[in-house]
Amino acid sequence: MTDRETTVTVENLGGIESATVRLSPGVTVLAGRNATNRTSLLRAIGAALGGSTGALKADADRGSVTLELDGTDYTRTFERDGETVRVGGDPYSDEAMLVDQYGCLLADNPARRAVARGDTEALRSFIMAPVDTDELEATIRRTRRDIESLREDRAAAERTAERRSPLERQLADHREALADTTEELDAVRAAVEDAETDAGAVERAEDAADELTDVRGSYERVRDRLETQRDAVASLREERDEVRAELDELSVPDVDPDRAEAEIERLQRRVRDLETTISSLLSIVEFNEQVTGDGELPGVEDSTTETVECWTCGTTVGRGAIDDQLDDLRAVVDEKRAERNELRSTLESRRADLSDRREATDRREALEDELDDIEAEIADREGTVAELSTRAEELHDRIEELEESAEGLRGSDLLEQYRRRSELEYERGQLEEQIASVEAELETVREAESRLTDIESRLDERESELERARTRVESLERSAVETFNDHMETVRAALGYENIERVWIERTVADDESEFALHVVRATADDVVYEDTLSHLSESEREVIGLVVALAGYLVHDVHETVPVMVLDSLEAIDADRIAALVEYFADFPDHLVVALLPEDAQAVTGEYDRVEMGGARP
Repeated sequence: MTDRETTVTVENLGGIESATVRLSPGVTVLAGRNATNRTSLLRAIGAALGGSTGALKADADRGSVTLELDGTDYTRTFERDGETVRVGGDPYSDEAMLVDQYGCLLADNPARRAVARGDTEALRSFIMAPVDTDELEATIRRTRRDIESLREDRAAAERTAERRSPLERQLADHREALADTTEELDAVRAAVEDAETDAGAVERAEDAADELTDVRGSYERVRDRLETQRDAVASLREERDEVRAELDELSVPDVDPDRAEAEIERLQRRVRDLETTISSLLSIVEFNEQVTGDGELPGVEDSTTETVECWTCGTTVGRGAIDDQLDDLRAVVDEKRAERNELRSTLESRRADLSDRREATDRREALEDELDDIEAEIADREGTVAELSTRAEELHDRIEELEESAEGLRGSDLLEQYRRRSELEYERGQLEEQIASVEAELETVREAESRLTDIESRLDERESELERARTRVESLERSAVETFNDHMETVRAALGYENIERVWIERTVADDESEFALHVVRATADDVVYEDTLSHLSESEREVIGLVVALAGYLVHDVHETVPVMVLDSLEAIDADRIAALVEYFADFPDHLVVALLPEDAQAVTGEYDRVEMGGARP
């Protein structure tokens, strides 16, 4: 622990205009009533340590805090840039989360807020924040996605593999049919070769058979195309009906775009005017609070003065009168804020109406364009249907002519044999193609079966990886919870609450997600012990338990080894004697413990600690 004095210099942060406070090693008590800038000072210290607690003074463009520690200056700067504030400087630590969550135990500390709201998810985040589970949780998410993808691949491969038996039966049937067809074809060919007829008859029969086969093939192809076009036309007509129905149902809001835009612009101007007015009124309120001594550091104002000099006319007026005027101004600010919020709501509604109108108009135009395209395509395809129908009729007529001509040929038996030979050759070709297709599908099945083995292996690896990551996270969470429970018991014992027997955290798992539940075990005056829930506790009891959790977090993560200053505020829910015991217990951990207390609570803290009397306190 350092034995050197530390200096904090604050300019234009929170409610502080300018202040320098020296912190001796050990405990420093900031004693004062509310609205004496105790919290502003603590927040400034937190900012210098590296936290995000500092805030620029409302009426200032620049502010800063400097923490002089062991001969080194650590700073945070704040500069207003339009509606935002840029934060810079070189703070003590770059671990903002550690400072905010465990080093700055103010009223808005995450643990204290989580307990007050009964927010178990926020409680888990507080407990686990410094524990490096990000990579493990990223691994869990990534591995879950991999497992889901592999399971989908496995299901697809299994569906493919299930086709083996039907395909093998189909292949056997095709091969049997091919053998029968080949056998019959060989017989027909032999019959043609053995036929005793003149060469002319053979040639004429062969030509007639070939042409008839060609024309029949053409006819089938035209009919297939005709059927495809007719199906397409039917589908397009259904699509056209759907588009027409949507057009009939589509309602375009009755909003004039030009008028809507003009009203939106008017509302925006009014909102900006109100924001300017609110800002000006707040500046007046804050300035008057400073003038009356409300929120000043020691030496700025005599805290016992009941009258002040009016800064506008120089007359002496009672503090109560000024306070009444400030209350009136605050009421006006509230009214302006309410008006602004109502205007913002109206503005959003107008924007939504205009957006709905534009979307509906765009949709109508898109549907009308789509309908035109569909009508054009229907007309085009109907023309194709007409052409194909004419062509099919022509081919059908030609087939009838060829069949009649073939009947008159001498040697018609030979012609029939030529025709049959052509049919069998075509059938054989079709069967060979089908066999090749089935064999290709069977090869796909074999590949799927082979891939299944690899998928199962990879799936086992990913599931093992997931289980390892889950086990590691579970181990870290259980360890953190166990340590938290031990330290919460230490803090509870230090506070000495007899009616609270135990405060402990339980880790549970639901739907593969861990949850942390906070339990409170209470005791009655008759020593009857029972478990209670946060929702049944009073507000002050929840504040106490929230503080217990926050202080346990400080101990669990050994924050004193990394951050030399601990700040503590909003202890009103604890009585003075317990505050004294708490301060005494934690005094040995950080180099500097800075605690804000009300005057009556500060009296109970031992006099060996440094004490800073905060100004602006009222009797």
